[in-house]
Amino acid sequence: MEYFKNITGLEKYNLSGVFSALVCSLGLGLAVALGRLAFDGGTTPLSVAFFRSLLSVVAMGTICICMGVSLRLPRSALISMLFLGCLFSHMAFGNVGSTKYIPISLAALLFFIYPPVVAILNHLIARKWPSLIKTISITVAFFGLAVMLGVDLNKLDLRGVVIGITAGIACAVNIIWVARKVPRVHPFIIVFYQSAIASLIIGVLAWYLDELRLPDEIGGWLGFLLVGVLQTASIPFFYFAIQRIGSEPTAMINNSQPVASIIAAILIFNEGITLDRFLGAIMVIGGILVTQWDDLKNAQNKSR
Repeated sequence: MEYFKNITGLEKYNLSGVFSALVCSLGLGLAVALGRLAFDGGTTPLSVAFFRSLLSVVAMGTICICMGVSLRLPRSALISMLFLGCLFSHMAFGNVGSTKYIPISLAALLFFIYPPVVAILNHLIARKWPSLIKTISITVAFFGLAVMLGVDLNKLDLRGVVIGITAGIACAVNIIWVARKVPRVHPFIIVFYQSAIASLIIGVLAWYLDELRLPDEIGGWLGFLLVGVLQTASIPFFYFAIQRIGSEPTAMINNSQPVASIIAAILIFNEGITLDRFLGAIMVIGGILVTQWDDLKNAQNKSR
């Protein structure tokens, strides 16, 4: 534990936060891969997102009641929660929904535009220029996205690309907003209200677009249920981690999420990875790791 603290350079880094981030990454990574199983079975991305949001409302509400946690939301957090719910609706839809149109490995990596976006937004808010190392690493991460998309762009369904990237941006804004605006609200309550708002938004869209369809085969039902359960169980850990170790350390550990998605895609769907996509993935994840290493190193220097 002492060795890990030295690596991070954060005094507030604790085991429960690390564990929460790891559990979240594994669960969400598997859910992304299993989304393809649900879509191949006849359902739609909006249907999966709607089910998952409803399941989160029921699960979080039940847990809060059993734990004696009040569902009353502070008035000061009402506007923030409405905004977070709108972001969350696209996160719920986009992270898994993009796999209907593009390969799972690419969908998982496109969503991971969010860590460098978190870094950029944090610097804009603080009105500070990033260090040279961080600037280079963020640039490398974005070039990695270009490498992954550049060769196969004409062969890819742009709907999946747009859904994946915008979901990642929504996730970045969500993380920063939670850390800055509602740091004292219990994670279960955050998920409860976000999910309730997302259920309303996604439900209306799915009904209007005639996208409410259940799976029509066993494999589809398996994917449909597992995505809902995995995401519902994982998201609270995400916010626990943010509150315990901060937004950027959580994003760093969350780098294991696309790894879990890619491994699951290979094992379950025999999905191959092209050389350009592999090189792009190294650039993206490498850039993210260096970016966050630079932040943690600076935090360690300030604490001395």
